[in-house]
Amino acid sequence: MPKLDISSLRQMMTRRNLLFKHQLTNLIGISYERLTQIIADGDVEVDEDTVHRLCTGLECERGDIIKTPPPAGADRGVV
Repeated sequence: MPKLDISSLRQMMTRRNLLFKHQLTNLIGISYERLTQIIADGDVEVDEDTVHRLCTGLECERGDIIKTPPPAGADRGVV
C-alpha cells in the first residue's frame, strides 16, 4: 500500500486553499474520520482509491503526495 507524505499533502491542501479537513472530505468523498486518521493520527498507509481521490481533488500527481522509498542499497550507503 502506498504511504502518504503528510507534509506534502498539507502543502497541496494549502496550495488549493483547503484550510480545513472537512473542505477536502467534501471535495474528494472520503469520511472526515478517515481523513483525520490519515492526517492527525499518522495512518499514512492508504489504498490506491484514496490516493486517486486525493490527487484528483488536489489537482496533483501521485508522486506529489506519496513517500518515495529510498533506492535499493541506500540503507547501506550504496546508491
